[in-house]
Amino acid sequence: MKIIKSDDICPVILTNVLKEWTSLKNGEEEELVIITSWEAVGQELEKWCKETNNIFLGVSKRDDKFEVRLKLIKNK
Repeated sequence: MKIIKSDDICPVILTNVLKEWTSLKNGEEEELVIITSWEAVGQELEKWCKETNNIFLGVSKRDDKFEVRLKLIKNK
């Protein structure tokens, strides 16, 4: 499991997630946790998962941060 901590917004967080996903080899899977104060992170990453066939595991809030869990799957 990898963790990305960032208080950036959309383009930066999505770029970091995309880098992790593209670094996987064909057939590999990895759980990714994103911790951020960006409020829309759950909505945006859930949408991204649907578009890319990855799995959105959920979002929770702890103190002033949001924690999103994804399962990245490389099938191409």
